[in-house]
Amino acid sequence: MMIKLPLAQYREAEIREYEGQPLINALPPINSPQDTARMLARFPKVDEAEKVLPAHIRRHAMMRILDQFLYPTKSHLQLEQMISGMIRRGYLSRNIAAPDYQRSLDDVAHTNFNAIARNAGNEALVSSIIGCSGTGKSTAVEAILKTYPQAIYHPEYQHAQLVWLKVECPHDGSVKNLCTNFFRAVDDALGTDYQALYVKSRSSAESMLGDIARVSALHSIGVLVIDEIQHLEKSRSGGVAKMLNFFVTLTNVIKVPVLFIGTPKALELFQPTMRSARRAAQFGSLDWGRFARAENDGSDGEWERFFKRLWKLQWFEHATPINQEMIDLFWEYTQGIAHIAVALFYLSQARAVVAGREVIDRSLVTKVYQEELAMVHPMISALRSGREETILQYADLDVPRESLRVQASLHEISYAQKEQVSDKKLEASKLDQLVSLLIQMGIGEDIAPTVAEQALEERPEANLFELVAHIKDLEDRASEEPVPKKSSLKAQKSRPIYVENDLRLASGEDSDFTYQTLRNQGVIIELSAYL
Repeated sequence: MMIKLPLAQYREAEIREYEGQPLINALPPINSPQDTARMLARFPKVDEAEKVLPAHIRRHAMMRILDQFLYPTKSHLQLEQMISGMIRRGYLSRNIAAPDYQRSLDDVAHTNFNAIARNAGNEALVSSIIGCSGTGKSTAVEAILKTYPQAIYHPEYQHAQLVWLKVECPHDGSVKNLCTNFFRAVDDALGTDYQALYVKSRSSAESMLGDIARVSALHSIGVLVIDEIQHLEKSRSGGVAKMLNFFVTLTNVIKVPVLFIGTPKALELFQPTMRSARRAAQFGSLDWGRFARAENDGSDGEWERFFKRLWKLQWFEHATPINQEMIDLFWEYTQGIAHIAVALFYLSQARAVVAGREVIDRSLVTKVYQEELAMVHPMISALRSGREETILQYADLDVPRESLRVQASLHEISYAQKEQVSDKKLEASKLDQLVSLLIQMGIGEDIAPTVAEQALEERPEANLFELVAHIKDLEDRASEEPVPKKSSLKAQKSRPIYVENDLRLASGEDSDFTYQTLRNQGVIIELSAYL
């Protein structure tokens, strides 16, 4: 039985296309950037009375920094506009007030989604947010989604509308488990029993994909958010292509917008399956980067504004004033990753309180970074170096924008560019870049060109990352081939060489080899003769 949902309250349509659209007009008003910033901003309260509490209690109050602080940036405003547009444009062709709405639902019920998914084409309702771990992608999306009611009931149409649904990819990359997560999320939002109805021990992933499409149509899902999409890489038996094709099909047939969230590791999943869809997306794909520093002295960039806001959250009786040295130090240790910066600030303040020395200085922050955040040192060092080959060792880190542009130029060159750039020059450019990558990976300069040429001959359509993976695969397979055992001569037992009066011979001749035997042979000296 469904839980009690908020009833639809219809607003006046903001633009002509939205008139007579109950699913759209029941949504909150379209936000201005200023309204979005006010709604998303979160700043925990620091009570004056808490600043004199014992250290072990004060630490609990400080934990608000970790989960109640959000500083909206331009990326947040851009993301809110993207989600707002996706939800509303996706509803345009799903009007529950239209006379043919029920017939369209019947058509969905008889659609073979598995067949369509195998030939998924372009669609403008698929988008993605790609960025390294800890930059706040998921937090930002969740904050924006919560500005909308998740579910709305339309009594006049007896319709339960799901405005948004967020599903996380399982760590094992299982398509079946992802389908299970979808039905569980719907049940949590509506109080339904779809998981019990559709998820059986013998249910196949393909059969559940069709059920997902029907449930999505039945409840008019406004936007389907798939988080941690990079986990799909672990899927076997073509699970990645099957799953991504299905989501594109969902946008084609039912017009349900799909938003992917993932780390740069997910980029390789979108090629070639999602490449055309991403290029055609009218809402674009958002690169969720780290905070940017100010380019000119005297002006604050996003990093400076974020950090100055964070620095105000001090539970000290006398707050430590901020200075440029501390701004630079935190940048050095966090490289603009919001999650790490917040964690380092909390841990530094907590240690200062426990130590009874309520001040945050360079030595304290350095000690906390070295001892408490040792796990992230390799990743921070990679980002600090700015070297692509080092950054690529860590799948959760962002790839420099320059390399992404190189990758895009190899696969998504516009028609106008193709007229100007010959295939020969493009191939030469790819070869040079691949040789450079191989040398940086440790392959000798003398053989790197040969290896690169061979890889390009075998995989001419592959991009740089796919070519490197192909070479690594060949290398791994070569290392796994059994090495023929070397024929070895049977070792001959060595024979000892004896000297005259060798004690080893004396021991062998006399089975009762004792002190008296050695004395009789004159080996033992009589000391009494010298006394």
